[in-house]
Amino acid sequence: MVTKDEFASCGKIIREERQRHGYIRETIAERANISTRYLAAIELGEKIPKADVLIRIIQSIGISADRIVYPLQPHNEVEYARLARLIMTCTPLEQNLIASIIDTIIDNRNIEEKM
Repeated sequence: MVTKDEFASCGKIIREERQRHGYIRETIAERANISTRYLAAIELGEKIPKADVLIRIIQSIGISADRIVYPLQPHNEVEYARLARLIMTCTPLEQNLIASIIDTIIDNRNIEEKM
């Protein structure tokens, strides 16, 4: 289960994306079928929405769920495309090795964060 502290950055991203797209809270709350007060609490990290509510908010703003779920990712689509092209040139074995390396990096980061 996600804690309020862990979700706080997600709420901040929701607020930033809503504002970046020029929406007011009332518009997104109405589209997502939630109260404006509840949306404000989510954006401020005071409330953690259930999955269906989070999906409705994301769809109401028109953003990718990746923006919320993977907030540490850089927003450089050119770099993503370059990495994808490089990976596509690899053999299936090499692609598995790349995936294993990434898994190891993530696992080690998670262990270090717990220390």
